[in-house]
Amino acid sequence: MADWTSTWEAMTPDEQAAVAASVQARSDELLATGGDTSWVKTGSDLFDPETGMPKTYIPGEIDVGDTGAKVDAWGQLHPEIRELEARRTPEAFDKWKIDMGYQRQIDLIGDPNWSPHASMSLYELWDSTLRTGDPNPFVGNVLGYGPNRFDNFTGGKGGHDSGFAVGETGGDPYTSGVDDDVRADMKDAFFYALRVAGMEKDLIDKLWDWAETELVNDPSFTAERALIGMYDSEAFRTRFKAIADMTDAGYGRRDMPTPAEYINFEKDVATELSRVGVNYAGANFDNLITNLYMNSVGMGEVTERLNTAQRVMYEMPQAVRDTLTDWFSDEYGTSIAMKTFLDPTDDWSNVQDDISTAQTGGWGRMVAGLNAGWDADLAKQVSDLGMSQAEQWSRFAQLKEQEMLFTETLDETLDLDYAEEGVRAEFSLEAEEEGGLSGYELSDIISRRREGRSARFSGGGGAMVSGTTTGFGAANA
Repeated sequence: MADWTSTWEAMTPDEQAAVAASVQARSDELLATGGDTSWVKTGSDLFDPETGMPKTYIPGEIDVGDTGAKVDAWGQLHPEIRELEARRTPEAFDKWKIDMGYQRQIDLIGDPNWSPHASMSLYELWDSTLRTGDPNPFVGNVLGYGPNRFDNFTGGKGGHDSGFAVGETGGDPYTSGVDDDVRADMKDAFFYALRVAGMEKDLIDKLWDWAETELVNDPSFTAERALIGMYDSEAFRTRFKAIADMTDAGYGRRDMPTPAEYINFEKDVATELSRVGVNYAGANFDNLITNLYMNSVGMGEVTERLNTAQRVMYEMPQAVRDTLTDWFSDEYGTSIAMKTFLDPTDDWSNVQDDISTAQTGGWGRMVAGLNAGWDADLAKQVSDLGMSQAEQWSRFAQLKEQEMLFTETLDETLDLDYAEEGVRAEFSLEAEEEGGLSGYELSDIISRRREGRSARFSGGGGAMVSGTTTGFGAANA
């Protein structure tokens, strides 16, 4: 592949001048308009000081002075891309569909948008063959019969050098019966597609046993029909349980993973489980994958769930873990917590709410000494405020400093509960019920109580509390 220096040196002086001028103009434009210049050289860093060669280039054809000639710096640097673009013609696409047998299937079902792949269109499949040079790049792409149908495999029908015109078959397998060549070609195509998908040999052998039986029963049976029909075979349904369940549930083929995507998902989930030290084996792992797919839990959420479980089990203070199990579920605090968090039937948002509420609850216990009256409902109201851990800790610490204000003196008639009214006042929560006191009102009452006690203390008087503890003046505040 050419490099930029050799591409530049191969240009004529006029072409170099045109490219340099276009680069300078683009740099000036970006700098003048305040555009994003993070991706391109600009200003004093634009040209090599010794050779004058620009350190970047502008894609597309550039006029060479007034000569009418043009120079394509990008195309000269990447001729393979320009060559690929030249091969992307409607005629080539139509020929490929005929050669691969796809057009026959489109005509059969009457759907011009049909594709054998769950998520890629026929055009995207064709484009992948242009890039790889392989007419059968992955499972679902080996269909039908045509002149180039089996040009990847030895003993194939037709081929690029067969001499057949587009649309001819050199012998119609739909009427010629099952012969050894047809059987061998179909087996090669079938095995190739499934190996590319990542399937293990034992499974491919079982699926071929099924496909060969179908071929014997119906000589018109093709690799196309095998790769689609195998979804209903017992071997496939056993191996890809989630795809079987999704099929039974009425999912469209485009909404289901391909076997290759399924296998890759299994590998990614297994890697994540290994990272956090969780062991799923055999049927348990198969059931986990099925449940994840059936509940639309993707790889990102799997990682998030396991990271959260790891944090709960190994990083949270004991008071928070105890609160989580006290208020919500014993399973959160046991050795099976990791698997509990992976249960896709649980609403993940509810699990996250439980954890956030338990964190607030645990911090309230740790910092403010809250106990009686401090429950999940009140903690959730605080948690839903969206405060950071530091801000919550600060508020709980301030509440702790005022704890004695909630032990009434003999002349204080309003009974305030430390956990209920104290938390509601400190975090400015709404009134618990209609007609009740809001956090702002409670905060005002507590402030006046503090000021009253301070005034009595400054006057020299003591203050007998009504509880079991005696305080004196401001010391109680």
